[in-house]
Amino acid sequence: MSKLSRAITVALGGIVCASSAHAATFIVQAKSQAFDAQLARKIEAAGGTITSRLPQIGVVVVDSTDANFRTRAAKVQGIRSVVPDLIFQSDEPPSTEDISEDFANPPASGDNDRFFDLQWGHAAIDAAGAWNAGYRGAGVRVAVLDSGVFCQHVDIAPNLIAAESTSFVPGESYCNTVSTNSTHGTHTSGTILAADNGIGTIGVAPEAKLIAVKVLSAATGSGSFEGIISGIVYAADHGADVINMSLGVRGGLDVGGKDTAELINATKRAVQYARSQNAITVVSAGNDGRDLDHDSGVTVCDGDDCYQANLRAFPAQLPGVVSVSALAPEGWAVHPTTNLDPLASYSNYGQSAISFGAPGGDARLPGTDLCQVGPVVQQCWVFDMVFSTTRAPGTYSWMAGTSMAAPHVSGVAALIIGKHGGELAPSEVERILRASADDLGKPGKDDAYGYGRVNAAKAVQF
Repeated sequence: MSKLSRAITVALGGIVCASSAHAATFIVQAKSQAFDAQLARKIEAAGGTITSRLPQIGVVVVDSTDANFRTRAAKVQGIRSVVPDLIFQSDEPPSTEDISEDFANPPASGDNDRFFDLQWGHAAIDAAGAWNAGYRGAGVRVAVLDSGVFCQHVDIAPNLIAAESTSFVPGESYCNTVSTNSTHGTHTSGTILAADNGIGTIGVAPEAKLIAVKVLSAATGSGSFEGIISGIVYAADHGADVINMSLGVRGGLDVGGKDTAELINATKRAVQYARSQNAITVVSAGNDGRDLDHDSGVTVCDGDDCYQANLRAFPAQLPGVVSVSALAPEGWAVHPTTNLDPLASYSNYGQSAISFGAPGGDARLPGTDLCQVGPVVQQCWVFDMVFSTTRAPGTYSWMAGTSMAAPHVSGVAALIIGKHGGELAPSEVERILRASADDLGKPGKDDAYGYGRVNAAKAVQF
């Protein structure tokens, strides 16, 4: 396995219809963004069983064994579309070796959290500058839509709101176990809000609270549109101020077909609903190294079978989301003063799609030389990735990807909202993020950094 494939830990691919041996699952949208009981009864009369209602956005989820259900339901007055749900299969290579918390304190910062000095991303966005000004995310709720968390992790447990956390993956709790495959959700959560407890790492907003919403299976890596849509609405209804979605479709999502377009529309409705509830949605831009400004008419081949695809990064190109590209140094452990802001080798880019850049890590440093940072010895390239929480009760590791960049922005958003009393319209959060970002690349909005690399210390000055 290459260094890069080890570095990039989650990308979704392999789309199939959601069904079991007994029933297919459909996403049914009303023409209006409402779905009353009378309309629901008509859908059930057409041969479906409603398993979930989201009247806030005019959507119901339906199971049916009736081969004619879709045709009949689509004819019901007031229905916009009836489309099969799609399942995404994640591709999650292993992260680097876990490190336990039983190391001496790091050498430079004087902070009593043992691994703080490994978190170069916090230095890049000047998180400590915001903390020193008195802002740490208190009073803010962050929903992380991911593969669940290790609820007993010493840096996660203090900020986890267990009563509000949930899972939309059948048969799986939002709490993962040590033997569970995925550490992705714990890693992203730790970057946002790991507690400043003198043990391991620190989140960008260490006093924000976590609502863990599982939408990807920790066992298989699969997820569905139903889970993502339901998760967004759930987070909004349970008081989330920030929603982090570090997930995406590897290679892009072909939106040329009507069914896919309708599923995207339902997700867009969920994001818009979240905004109406004062929840800002931050997403990863994707790890394909693609120019998102020029995805229309791309030739996609499977062997000798090729066709023209109209690709979109999902959910990065949804209206209303904040899409984040990944930045990374090359040789930080070798030269600690190296530039922290180059675009990562794998990151998607495009002026029309990227809102901001943030630390995501990379593995492009050549060679296998060993470096030491404090008590930690690893191959030098490993230190260029993002260090955060992984397994319970207290282990940590490096990962890289736009999945790691989005949480840095979510953390800064939490700091902004916390400064303003724990409630702020997403449009205002975005305005402050833009005004405070460090304008890198060409002046103004550009294809690599969007409006710039986020800056926590400047953000809390607004």
